[in-house]
Amino acid sequence: HFYSFSIILEPNELYCTLSIIIKLININDNPIIFDQKSLIYTINENNLIPYYIGRIQLIDLDQLFSYEYKYYLKNISSQISIDLTTGSIILFDKLDREIHGEKLQYEIIAIDNINQKKLIDVLIININDLNDHGPIFEKDFYQININKSSQIGSIIFQIIALSYDPIMNGNISYYLINSSSIFSIDKYTGNIYLNEYIPSIITNFTLIIEAIEDGINLIDRTNVFISIINDDYIFFKLENLNQCFIDENKLNGTNICTIGKDSIDFIYYLIDPMNLFDVLSNNGTIINRKIFDYERDKHKYNVTIIVQDRKNQVMKKVLEYKLITHRYALVTWISIYKL
Repeated sequence: HFYSFSIILEPNELYCTLSIIIKLININDNPIIFDQKSLIYTINENNLIPYYIGRIQLIDLDQLFSYEYKYYLKNISSQISIDLTTGSIILFDKLDREIHGEKLQYEIIAIDNINQKKLIDVLIININDLNDHGPIFEKDFYQININKSSQIGSIIFQIIALSYDPIMNGNISYYLINSSSIFSIDKYTGNIYLNEYIPSIITNFTLIIEAIEDGINLIDRTNVFISIINDDYIFFKLENLNQCFIDENKLNGTNICTIGKDSIDFIYYLIDPMNLFDVLSNNGTIINRKIFDYERDKHKYNVTIIVQDRKNQVMKKVLEYKLITHRYALVTWISIYKL
């Protein structure tokens, strides 16, 4: 704040030196303000209480006059308190980011009773999230319907568990608890897939789904109740199912009954280990390959009709004779009538 320099005089080759000192005078040209660094804090959620956060400070660049500021909260809060004299901030509430939000804001007032001045600013407390909430399904159970003819590889449902934690702390993995080769679940998306054709003997199925959040040992479970809708009517004339009979002594190639539908998209096949019957591939009409005698032959025969869907290139395969283990198949009985 002090500056000095010299002046040299040279009259008639006589030297004269004079030293001059210039003093810089400070004037009160900078207002007293809050130190912004003392108004912004970041703390982890689930803090201990009471918890000392920090201290509000002022900046006085000129430092010419004495002052005596008192610190106040504009609105009284049970969460924090500010020391009237020192500006120390004490937290009395255990914070939870999922409840309180990302940050808390309080309007701060500093009053100088000596110089009758008042300062107003905002105290900000940022809440840092911890991974402390497990996944939660919206429902204890879900009920869905799927068609028996649903395609292999199709997504039949998506199950989603939520986490109150932000994305970086909320990575959830999904698992199918009860073993099933028919269904599977994508670990990351919760998509449930159909892996196999649904057997006709299954009318409903229950899946137990578990969600686990990465990094913490917290889980949630839910059930998915699946009702299987029998849509055989798309491929078969179900009303003809019990109308298959033939009189004895009929010639080979006699039409017995028409189980399928006349469609260019469907191809019908017949499984008959005894090789007594055949089927017309275009409409599923069953015909005989033998002339039956009521007194010598059995009176009732069991056959399986299979249909291939040209559009989906799916063909039904039967693993057991009287048990339907794949879709697009129908078992019917053929009766022999006595003349």
